[in-house]
Amino acid sequence: MKKALISAQLKTKLLVILIISILLASALELYTFGIPSDFLSRWLNSFFVIFFMISVTVLGVVPAINYAVNKAAGR
Repeated sequence: MKKALISAQLKTKLLVILIISILLASALELYTFGIPSDFLSRWLNSFFVIFFMISVTVLGVVPAINYAVNKAAGR
């Protein structure tokens, strides 16, 4: 049997991050600029930036700090 490339837990985390990023990007763009002619490009840019920042934080920084603290505490 072939092993899944992405685990179910990671898929769930990415889906939650995706939904949060869509909502934050939409709220930010609509509140700041309204719906101008370049709404889609601005929204995509803000979506990718927010998605990248949340993903790096949740999937990279937090586990790394958790590992470092556990290692320093001797657990």
